[in-house]
Amino acid sequence: MKRIIPVLFLLLPMALFAQSAQNPKDRESAMLKKWGLNDSQVTQVFDIQKNTRATIRQDFVQMRLLRAQMAKALLPANPNMQEVNGYIAQMAQTRAELMKAFVGARVQLRQIIGEDNFPAYARFIMHMHKHWLGHHRGFREMRYQGPAAGGSMMGDANSAAVQTE
Repeated sequence: MKRIIPVLFLLLPMALFAQSAQNPKDRESAMLKKWGLNDSQVTQVFDIQKNTRATIRQDFVQMRLLRAQMAKALLPANPNMQEVNGYIAQMAQTRAELMKAFVGARVQLRQIIGEDNFPAYARFIMHMHKHWLGHHRGFREMRYQGPAAGGSMMGDANSAAVQTE
């Protein structure tokens, strides 16, 4: 009996934490449904996120590759500036594609979620991904100044995840 009590004190907090730690996707789904979205719209939101995330990953891989190629091209004492300028142009194109993906996702999400609920949704997404967003230079470099003065990529002027430098 004396051995069971300490084990119980160790397991009870873990069990309570497991109950309170709801899956973030479930929390997001519940929040979207609370705003009046149906199952089809919630699925659309998750599909937009999935597609945007895939595009972002591909573009970041492309940017890393281009940076490495440019660094290699800059190693000689007299680098070929035509080659370096080509890498710079490719990097600019990749950044433009990345920004188009973000803005396209933002527009689609605002249409589905609604103008009133979108700022709260943007804060929720930024909070969920702040550990990832803060470590990727591309997110800090790219800021979208939307219709709201000082708005970030997702349209939230108070988002600390994108504004960190």
